[in-house]
Amino acid sequence: MSQQVYYLALTGLNSTMDRMTAATNNLANANTTAFKAQRPVFLAQPLYGQGLANRVDVAAQQDTADFRAGAVTHTGRNLDVAVKGDGWIAVQASDGSPALTRNGALTISPNGMLQTNDGHPVLGGGLAPISLPPLQSMTIGEDGTISGALVGQPPDQVATLNRIMLSNPPAASLRRRTDGLFHDPARSPTPDAKVQLQVASLEGSNVDSVSVMMSLIELTRTFQMQTQLMQMTNKSGQSQGTPLSLT
Repeated sequence: MSQQVYYLALTGLNSTMDRMTAATNNLANANTTAFKAQRPVFLAQPLYGQGLANRVDVAAQQDTADFRAGAVTHTGRNLDVAVKGDGWIAVQASDGSPALTRNGALTISPNGMLQTNDGHPVLGGGLAPISLPPLQSMTIGEDGTISGALVGQPPDQVATLNRIMLSNPPAASLRRRTDGLFHDPARSPTPDAKVQLQVASLEGSNVDSVSVMMSLIELTRTFQMQTQLMQMTNKSGQSQGTPLSLT
């Protein structure tokens, strides 16, 4: 019986630690543009082997996300865009593969590349990075169309330069990458004309800091209770001369 109690406490302790890790990361990104809160999903996994027939482990299966939109703030900056409702901005990850983000804090690199403020090139038609010529002015339309007046041309001579790839894959198929971007493992982003942008605005993180802090307090108490239970069970087993083992 002592072994069973000890094992249950250990299994619960592991899942509590996974939840604490996700909550801590959420709190650290409470002010990150368009961050989507982590939601670890746990899966019961039966163990196999002698003496393990009635034991089940609980492990974090994957890192899902809370896809609810964060609050949108008007910035007045013409390179800031927020996705209205559902949808994503297609960008190029550091490994060269296409990925998705809702971070619309855009900049133009010294070599004319349109990119997010964390350095990911924004993709346009054909999933190619958007490279811009020297411009004296630039605007981004609600549909992602990029227009501007080229240096050396009359200011009122505005040309259409490119269009940001806006996509809207099913949320259930999206996975968070280790770099914080999202992707659909089964397919590359495709344009969706229904996705619109709110110009001169940014979406904030959807993390509720107060709720996360309250959750961390509860998880800390749970962690302490599980640790104390393991210690008590271990002492009980030692007093009875029965060494505790998971096998």
